[in-house]
Amino acid sequence: MYRRAGTRGWAPVGSPAKTPVSPNRYRTGSDMEQLELLRRTLRPLLERLPAEEQKEVVAALAGMESGIASLTAGYDHIQRYRTVFENTSTAVVALKADCTINLANTQFEQLAGYPKSEIEGKKRWTEFVVSEDLARMREQHLLRREREESAQTQYEFRFLSRTGEIHDIFANIDMVPGTRESIAFLFDITEQKKTEEIIRQTEAQLTNAMDIAQLVEWEEDVESQTFTFNDQFYSLYGTTAAREGGNVMPMERYAREFVHPDDLQVIAEVMARTTEGTVPEVQQVEHRIIRKDGTIRHIIARIKCVKDANGKPVRVYGANQDITERKRMEEALQKKNAELQTIIDNIPDLAWLTDTDSRFIAVNRKFSEVVEVNPENLIGNTCDLCFGRRAAEIFEEENRKVMASKEQAVAEESFINVGQSGSIFETIRSPILDRSGEVIGTVGIARDITGRKKTEEAVRLANKKLNLLSSITRHDVLNQLTVVLGYLRLAEEQVTDPLLRDYLEKMSKAGEIARRQIEFTREYQEIGVRLPRWQDVRSTILQATKDLTPGLVTLSVDIRDVEVFADPLLEKVFYNTVENALRHGGSITKVKFSAENSDGCLRIVCEDDGTGVPESEKQHIFERRYFNHTGFGLFLAKEVLAITGLSIRETGVPGEGARFELLVPAGVYRLNGQQS
Repeated sequence: MYRRAGTRGWAPVGSPAKTPVSPNRYRTGSDMEQLELLRRTLRPLLERLPAEEQKEVVAALAGMESGIASLTAGYDHIQRYRTVFENTSTAVVALKADCTINLANTQFEQLAGYPKSEIEGKKRWTEFVVSEDLARMREQHLLRREREESAQTQYEFRFLSRTGEIHDIFANIDMVPGTRESIAFLFDITEQKKTEEIIRQTEAQLTNAMDIAQLVEWEEDVESQTFTFNDQFYSLYGTTAAREGGNVMPMERYAREFVHPDDLQVIAEVMARTTEGTVPEVQQVEHRIIRKDGTIRHIIARIKCVKDANGKPVRVYGANQDITERKRMEEALQKKNAELQTIIDNIPDLAWLTDTDSRFIAVNRKFSEVVEVNPENLIGNTCDLCFGRRAAEIFEEENRKVMASKEQAVAEESFINVGQSGSIFETIRSPILDRSGEVIGTVGIARDITGRKKTEEAVRLANKKLNLLSSITRHDVLNQLTVVLGYLRLAEEQVTDPLLRDYLEKMSKAGEIARRQIEFTREYQEIGVRLPRWQDVRSTILQATKDLTPGLVTLSVDIRDVEVFADPLLEKVFYNTVENALRHGGSITKVKFSAENSDGCLRIVCEDDGTGVPESEKQHIFERRYFNHTGFGLFLAKEVLAITGLSIRETGVPGEGARFELLVPAGVYRLNGQQS
């Protein structure tokens, strides 16, 4: 609570306590001087007393004036003033010209943290002011004693207590007439300042939030049919209060100048329902506004009506939010969704998106055609609706695996009760991740590979028959060739004509070459017969070389947790590289396998410390030609690797050993179970 403090300003008033204090300090000089001093000193405090106490004190003063001869009666009245001075809830001090505190009450003791015995006559008021405020207060202290009428009587400063605690203080200071002393009333407004700061921050936050949200407020006087707008409101409409003639505007003018004419009817209906009370207390409506420069923007208006005790509408309060950018984003999103839907609708495969509960978010036209369910009926439902419960359980389980691993998965599936019986689909599922990396659903594409599977099966059967025919034919040819070679050897033994013997030897050599070539076809026909698969490199090498007899040659495999996607004949590749080293390495002592991963490519290296490959032969050793043996082994290795995009090369230094590198591109090798 605040009460007027003389003619100097506003100051808080407290309730006096009950502790009496001795008046002996005022018993110097004449009694009349003491009385006049007390009257002037306590006049500001007297005006803060309740009316009854004011009358009582005034009466006491009158009694003191009329009976000044009676010192005992005078001291009784002084005792009353002293009691009020000591026990008011406001800190009060009397200050000398040299800044010494001449008099302090109990409240000042509590504020300062010192007893009066250490304050009065010993402390200067400057000791209780923070350094930043001291110069300003010193200036006023001196000015008050030189030109009192120019000095401020009220101001704020920060008070420093004995414990170092800082208080915000409102000071009311005046001179004691006829002296160079002043009396100061100090009101602790620390809590008030904190509250004001909280309010200021809250208002600033609210203003910032409204600015960020492009939110403005307004109110309508129902009786006068006028709007009241603030500066922020006019700013949204591209104008100012000064330009529009003030903050008050008739409803008719606002509707005519600022509302899109096509939206007037819907706004009028909403306002009518609001004031009639036929709708919820707060409602909202979207419409278009026309800014002063003619541009059109979209807003959403939230409206609330206030009524009097009789239910009569009095005022309508509203808040308008600019949602133009949101509308543009919504339109852009709708356009983008339409474009994306058009794209996926033109995908010949089945395509869909599901949430984490395997409920469809979107499907393409092909999907709905195959499952024979309209897209709008699928959205929001699980695949029970189109696959049946058993197939749906399998479908959802595959979705959960993809979401758990956060990796793409490829599988062949047969959707039960979908389309033609026995249809097989190759399904690619991928997780959908948000910006934080959390899974929010899956995307899937399924291609009907029933025809392809049937073709593959037909090809497999045809290959099987061809292989059988080739095997039988090869067996019969080899048998006949063996007979021919046998007779050639008999003929060589019986022929004495040198020229004829030479012919027979050449025929035998040609027959041996033909036999080896026919035997080669037995291995070559196995390439590509079986589907490629993921194979652990270390175990494949060990399996391939277990039947070799290395003798004193040391074989080491420094490869772990590496898999490659290759033809099942990969084992023969490793066998041929080691067998080739043992056969042609010369004084070889070791063969070592290792792996190097760099630049998105894996190199599987087989190296030895033998004689190596001559530089002139490096480009020919993988061809189907004769080199130190048949050359078929390395040729077969190259062909087996090429099926899944792998390749082989020789990079050793002649005389230092052979070095065969198997180059495995990204996508067909895995390290520690993670595909490249």
